[in-house]
Amino acid sequence: MKTLKVLLVTALVMPLMTSCLDDDNTASGFSGLGITVPYANSTNGYITFAALGDWHITQTTGNDWCAISAMQGDGNMMYGLPMTFTQNRTGVARIANFQLVDNNKSDVYVNFMVSQYATRGDGTFGAAPLVKTVTGDDGSLIAVTYDEHCLPQTLTMTKGETTLHDMKIFYSETDSLFSVILDGRKLQGSYNDAFQPTTLLSETDTVGYREQLNLGDLYAFNFEERHAGGEYKAQSLLLSDNWSFAPDREHTADSLSYARRYANGTKYVEKLKLSYSENDNRYQSLDVNQLLLGIDECSPYLLLSLYKYARNSKIISEAETGDKKYMVETSLNADRSVNTMTVTDKQGNKVTYTFTY
Repeated sequence: MKTLKVLLVTALVMPLMTSCLDDDNTASGFSGLGITVPYANSTNGYITFAALGDWHITQTTGNDWCAISAMQGDGNMMYGLPMTFTQNRTGVARIANFQLVDNNKSDVYVNFMVSQYATRGDGTFGAAPLVKTVTGDDGSLIAVTYDEHCLPQTLTMTKGETTLHDMKIFYSETDSLFSVILDGRKLQGSYNDAFQPTTLLSETDTVGYREQLNLGDLYAFNFEERHAGGEYKAQSLLLSDNWSFAPDREHTADSLSYARRYANGTKYVEKLKLSYSENDNRYQSLDVNQLLLGIDECSPYLLLSLYKYARNSKIISEAETGDKKYMVETSLNADRSVNTMTVTDKQGNKVTYTFTY
């Protein structure tokens, strides 16, 4: 993928300045300033504005990572100027400061800033290493490839000689079309400025979010994969106490319900109360919490954080179901990414996963 279409997000809208005439009857002023807010893995954006008079832009900070394609222009024009960014691997949000000045009247100007999130569109930190493989001592193997924007391109999940999932992902270069081929089935939707897909559809399949409950401090939603013949896989998450899905903000679900109906009609259901360790789940590309129930129940969509709101920001330590528990232990690398993860299920069986980057 050579370029990505950037969907404009209006981050800063200036009030319409009254056009005025100086002694030379020259119009001046600006209106409608709109700025892309880039994620940590975004490298392209736009600034838009209307200029009544000839203008120029000066940049005071952020020259090392942010640039506007044109720094001067003529008046009586609408502008949509491309911007370029480097990927933000600092671990914190950053700001570049600019001033847009009318050449005819130096006291007519707009100070504005371009901010870039600390996190990528999938919720991971901009410097989070990309997981290439996950090897389980139960014979499982996960392999992932990515593009230059840290977006997943392919994923395979096997256990022994059995291929569980084979996924290929495509982001259109000319529009916001998102396509995925999973196990031979093609689904399509669109993607937003976070490179996250909307609901994905085919003639027989539907994949996406469904809101369950919204009472302010209490919020519940489903992530659902539904297929022909009644086969489905769904996670229901409940959040409370000042939850937020805003970029760079943490969120953790109080509980998780998992339900699956297999092609043969049998069902598997787990209702889990979640507890978390202090280890942050945003320091590697994959959502390691998705391995809690084993690779057989792991959703490729959620493992890759294609639907990031289902990704808890902390790594689960315990998941209680009735009088039994799933237990999780992790060891970390120096950069805080996961090195190994051992899951003990409610029957006492253990699986250790080893991550390579």
